[in-house]
Amino acid sequence: MQTKLKNLFVKRRSFNKVFKQGKKSLFMKTKTDFCFCPVEYSKKISECNSGEIVAKGETRYLLMRAPDLAEKEKELFCEVLQEIKQSRTEILGKKDVYFFLKNYCLENMILLNKEQREKILLLLEWESIQESILTPLIKDPEFEEIVINGPRKPVMVYHRIFGWLTTNAQFESEDRIRTVINRLASPLGRQLTYHTPLLNAVLADGSRLNACMNPVAFSGINATIRKFKENPLTPVDLVDYGTISREAMAFLWMAMQTSCSILICGNTGSGKTTTLNALFCFLPREERIVAAEETPELVLPQNHTIKLNTAEQVNVTLGKLIENTFRMRPDRVIVGEIRTKHEAGAFINTMLAGQAKGSYATFHAESGEEAVQRMESFGIDKRTMASLDLIVVQKRLSIIEENSRKEIRKVTEISEIAKTSNGIKLEKLFEYNFEKKRLERVKKSKRVTQKICRAYSKNEEEIEKETAKKEALLEKLKGIAGFGEFYELAEREK
Repeated sequence: MQTKLKNLFVKRRSFNKVFKQGKKSLFMKTKTDFCFCPVEYSKKISECNSGEIVAKGETRYLLMRAPDLAEKEKELFCEVLQEIKQSRTEILGKKDVYFFLKNYCLENMILLNKEQREKILLLLEWESIQESILTPLIKDPEFEEIVINGPRKPVMVYHRIFGWLTTNAQFESEDRIRTVINRLASPLGRQLTYHTPLLNAVLADGSRLNACMNPVAFSGINATIRKFKENPLTPVDLVDYGTISREAMAFLWMAMQTSCSILICGNTGSGKTTTLNALFCFLPREERIVAAEETPELVLPQNHTIKLNTAEQVNVTLGKLIENTFRMRPDRVIVGEIRTKHEAGAFINTMLAGQAKGSYATFHAESGEEAVQRMESFGIDKRTMASLDLIVVQKRLSIIEENSRKEIRKVTEISEIAKTSNGIKLEKLFEYNFEKKRLERVKKSKRVTQKICRAYSKNEEEIEKETAKKEALLEKLKGIAGFGEFYELAEREK
């Protein structure tokens, strides 16, 4: 058999055989459904699991690590992939792909060296059982979002440190993009078609997929994958990243241990949900927690937890889920994100009814004042908003330094809601000082401190000392690796 096998770099079939199969000659250029384009750059910035991060001027690129196929290797890859698609052979895993390629090469008298085999195998796995060129991007923990803007346009990724990066990878056709999207959504029974041109789905790992095509998307087919964090950031992580001060985090720790309700506001991509999730490390272990979300993004370390998700197909909205929590005897109610008048009303009602020790949600607003104004526009009276204790504002900010632009996430304001004869008044407790680049305490809390004093059965001076201990503990816990590990240590320090 070895004497009959021919090296891939030698013409391996007669012209008649190639012609009968309807395939192009080996000497004609083969096109794939994707490509990796060359990128000129002036400096290398960093590395990640999926490739190198480089820059040219202010533009940053991700050069993906991908097999570089010679023309004949590319043709073999395309032929085998076509055979896999047309074959009735069940391809479920890497072993199936390996044996399919092996048998194909034996039947067609093709000899591959180790390097050729590994390159072609990797691409076949991406294309037949995984998510095509998105596979290494989805697996890379450094990326928060992956964006497809259409055919023959670079795939974009959002790096947690370097922000938006333009990759050297792109899809060549709308059909291929639609196929990849539908493969991601197929386990959920969803498909992107001309009859259903808008798709929202939660993937198996908890990541969120949004995709649309004509006639909804005038610019053409596109998709966004917001990735799910298996190991969420801890409060210490947020302090280390400079998102919030240690003093402010210690104050929120004390507030979370009491019956305080908190609304976290900010602009898109500011990390509202990340911060809210980190604060759950401070909720008591024994309490019953009910979380209602449109997209499951929250990771709760407590055991006594119920997670509810919307179901558009049966008309179960977020507002209905919030109202349903009234019948579930929760100690705490968590709402993923408030977007509508109905959701806002339902959220406020959970606090007015006194059914939980604390309620929490995220909301789009640029400041505490704007949050109150938006709530008023939803028909929420200021007097009813007095049931809320704290508004935390977190922003995604663009910073330009030495001719370079970067994005940072900062808690810019923590305000306490004080009751007045006319309704409410916002009292800023912490405010971000842009000149000094830090979150500073500007006023002592009254209302929340009173709640903390009652919960701990201590006076204000003792509570100040207790908060200082929490602040010192946050410094001590610096370097704790995991979300669960941090929670276990924080739970011992009630």
